[in-house]
Amino acid sequence: MAFFGITFAVTWAAWFSAPLVDAPGAGGHSAAWTLLIYVGTFAPGITAVAMSAAEGRDVLRDLLRRLVKADAAPRLYLFAVMYLFALKLLNAAIQRAAFGEWPVIATQPFPLLLVATFFSTVIGGQAGEELGWRGFALPRLASRMGYAWAGVLVGVAWALWHLPLFLIPGADKTGQSFPVWALGVVALSVAMTWLW
Repeated sequence: MAFFGITFAVTWAAWFSAPLVDAPGAGGHSAAWTLLIYVGTFAPGITAVAMSAAEGRDVLRDLLRRLVKADAAPRLYLFAVMYLFALKLLNAAIQRAAFGEWPVIATQPFPLLLVATFFSTVIGGQAGEELGWRGFALPRLASRMGYAWAGVLVGVAWALWHLPLFLIPGADKTGQSFPVWALGVVALSVAMTWLW
């Protein structure tokens, strides 16, 4: 599928170029480093918009409507929040059992984390990633292989797409266990597919 090839090419080129711009330091990263990280983050959404626009105005309109669709039952939202919490807890326990240490949760103040979580979920997550993974790729794959396999395949692609963030010095996932994290992402993708 062209979506995956374009998304991976743009994201990985941007993310692997970031360390060439500057190395992490006490003062943070340069604007160029940050821009490259954001280009990679938004690549799934940008690719989905471009490919949908190429298919026609109605296809693009349907894709963009998914950004604001919120007609699910409250119990599904509750399930989503609790599932995510349970998944994060399970991932932490696996990392503790495998490596003898708990993952670093956060070093920033809690109110800042709440604000950052909101903006990263709504802006980076919805418009950057989810528009591509679940808004564009999932329905197309599901029409070919059903939702169960499509959810797993999107989860595997989604996990692999993040791989450079485990290898780039100064990225938010540097030093974490990719296999443990990837299992959680695939499980999250399956649950998100079921909710979707």
